[in-house]
Amino acid sequence: MTLRPVPNPPASFSEELTDDEILRWALAYLRHAPLSLSLREINRLVAFQAFQARSPKQGPVLDVGCGDGFWWTVREDDREIYGIDISASEIAQAKQRIHAAITDVSRETPFRGTKFEEIIGNCSLEHVPDIDAALSNLRRAASPTARLLMFVPTPRWAYQGNTQKLLLKYAPRIAMSVSGALNGFFQHWHLYDAKVWQRLLEQNGWRVETTVGLGSARSEFLFRAFMPPAFVEFVVKKVTGFYPSRLARLLPDVALKPFAKLVRWAVSDPIVAADSPHAYEYLIVAHAAPHGQS
Repeated sequence: MTLRPVPNPPASFSEELTDDEILRWALAYLRHAPLSLSLREINRLVAFQAFQARSPKQGPVLDVGCGDGFWWTVREDDREIYGIDISASEIAQAKQRIHAAITDVSRETPFRGTKFEEIIGNCSLEHVPDIDAALSNLRRAASPTARLLMFVPTPRWAYQGNTQKLLLKYAPRIAMSVSGALNGFFQHWHLYDAKVWQRLLEQNGWRVETTVGLGSARSEFLFRAFMPPAFVEFVVKKVTGFYPSRLARLLPDVALKPFAKLVRWAVSDPIVAADSPHAYEYLIVAHAAPHGQS
């Protein structure tokens, strides 16, 4: 199999959305999740919206690792949305928003009988131990004209940030230990460069169209600055099922707007080249290959 070169992204995707739209999304997410998580999710939303606007897909959509399904309440989408996750508590919440079911994608084909025109892996597939089985099952669930949009962390995401860069320069063993701890905490089974992901996808029935990076110096700075309280909220959610950020629903827009404007500032142009030092995630766009081809 010959690996095709991964093209650079278009000059800018920021033109696809107005500042007011991004601000509205930020306000919604800040009432639901920590700022660091909100920043990452809105970055993906901006990129997803850009691809959907430029090349619209109709028909049912499958969200792999949908969590509580909140992602689909932020922007308008009149398609039929389905979601899978292995967490019963997350699926219980997702069922209030989308069609959702507990499913281990590495063991079974999601929603047998439904063929999906678009499949979204929103930073979920790197958490599946048997990635080949998962990608193969998703191909079985896909229509012949389906598109896969897959967000996954880059291999060096944990080395970004000024502290890690300093450690990597003067104390690489410590930097690697910190990186390993971060990836272990987030249960990242798969951290590959774009060419390895391309090979995995094409071995399992998908044909990669393009790969871009998500990230910027601004978004990375803001993400890491607010990561400590996000860790605390993550632990609380494990116990209660909800982020404490939900209490922000009691606050008026004027109280949250300064934080929402920070998020808008950070994600105003989130698409970078896949090999950019600021890329903390890849967005890999692939299409269903005819069976027996890749």
